[in-house]
Amino acid sequence: MAVAVAANRGNIGVAAVDGPTNENTPVWLSTPAKEDTMPPSTLLRSNLDIPDETTSAEAAEAVDLLDRFQRTHPGDIGTVRLVADNSDLSVTIPGSALSHLVELLAHIANGNAVTIAPVHAELTTQQAADMLVVSRPYLIGLLEDGQIPHRRVGNRRRIRLTDLLAYMREDDRKRAEAAAELTAEAQRLNLDDE
Repeated sequence: MAVAVAANRGNIGVAAVDGPTNENTPVWLSTPAKEDTMPPSTLLRSNLDIPDETTSAEAAEAVDLLDRFQRTHPGDIGTVRLVADNSDLSVTIPGSALSHLVELLAHIANGNAVTIAPVHAELTTQQAADMLVVSRPYLIGLLEDGQIPHRRVGNRRRIRLTDLLAYMREDDRKRAEAAAELTAEAQRLNLDDE
């Protein structure tokens, strides 16, 4: 199953996109495999836990240590062993997953709730609207205008998570462009000196 982790606008995290990543972009943890069989309602948890200050501080400390480790051990590090406190449980993970784990911890350190979903997941209109922080009728308008691809399953609409994330990135880009234009116009008109 392909999974990805990301912090979403504010405090909700969801899954995955192709391409370069930065601190605001979802990251791959593995590659696509077969179709997911989970019902759409279980793909995104609605009861996400916002990290408390203690959890955020612990995550920040882990990010610092792991980031320092990655800088002193560049390249493929083989495997990494995770050990649970108060238990004899330990798990070995691929070293290539370490940078993704660090990025996940960085989101938690910043106080963002995070969830994991398959990259090929399909969302209900309500889940998609919740991710966009818009009403369901507004989302349906976006779907009907062709701004977000979707498909129909009977009389229901389903939106691929990757299509929704692509729309969110494009919408964020347009907003940043508009803000830059307004700032430039304000400077041209000397409105920022008042």
